Amino acid sequence: MEQNIFKTKRAFLVPFIAIVALLCLLLILSLFKGQSVEKIVLAISFFGTLLVGIEASKREIIVTKDGLKIKKFFRTKDFIWPEITHLGVVDLRNKTYFLLTTTKGFYFFSNMFENHALLIRSIVDKLGDEKVEIEVKNYLDHPSERRSLIVICWVIVLIISAFIILKLFSA
Repeated sequence: MEQNIFKTKRAFLVPFIAIVALLCLLLILSLFKGQSVEKIVLAISFFGTLLVGIEASKREIIVTKDGLKIKKFFRTKDFIWPEITHLGVVDLRNKTYFLLTTTKGFYFFSNMFENHALLIRSIVDKLGDEKVEIEVKNYLDHPSERRSLIVICWVIVLIISAFIILKLFSA
C-alpha cells in the first residue's frame, strides 16, 4: 500500500533538540553550583521542553489511498476519506493552521510539517472540491514557510550557550 509520511520539519527539530540538550547541561551545572530556585526553574524548564521535544519528534501524518492517520505521542487517529467532512485553513502571515473536520471530531495541524504543501495537496486531491474551502486552494498557490520559529530556536540555543559559558567561568 502506497503511503506518504509527513513529519515535523527537521529545520525545527534540530535546534529544538539542541535546546533540550543544552538545558540538560545547564541543569547539571546548576546542581553543582547553583541556587535552589535556579535548580527548580531549570528542572521544570528542562522536563517541559523535553516533553514538547518528544511530542514534536513523534508527530506525523500518514496519507494513504484509503485514508489519513494522525500520529502523536501515545495517540493515533485513523480516518477513512468519507469520514473527513471539511478541510479549512487559517493563515496568519507565516503561521498557517489547517482544520480537519471529521465525523470523529476536529483536528488541526500547522505548516511545521516537512513538505506541508504536498501534504495539503494530497488531502485536497482525496477529498474533492465540495469538502475543501477555496482558501485552501488559494493557499496552495502561495504556500508560506514558518521560519520565525526556527530562528527563535537558534537564538535560544545561543542564549543558553551564553548562560553555560557564564556558569562555567563564574567564581
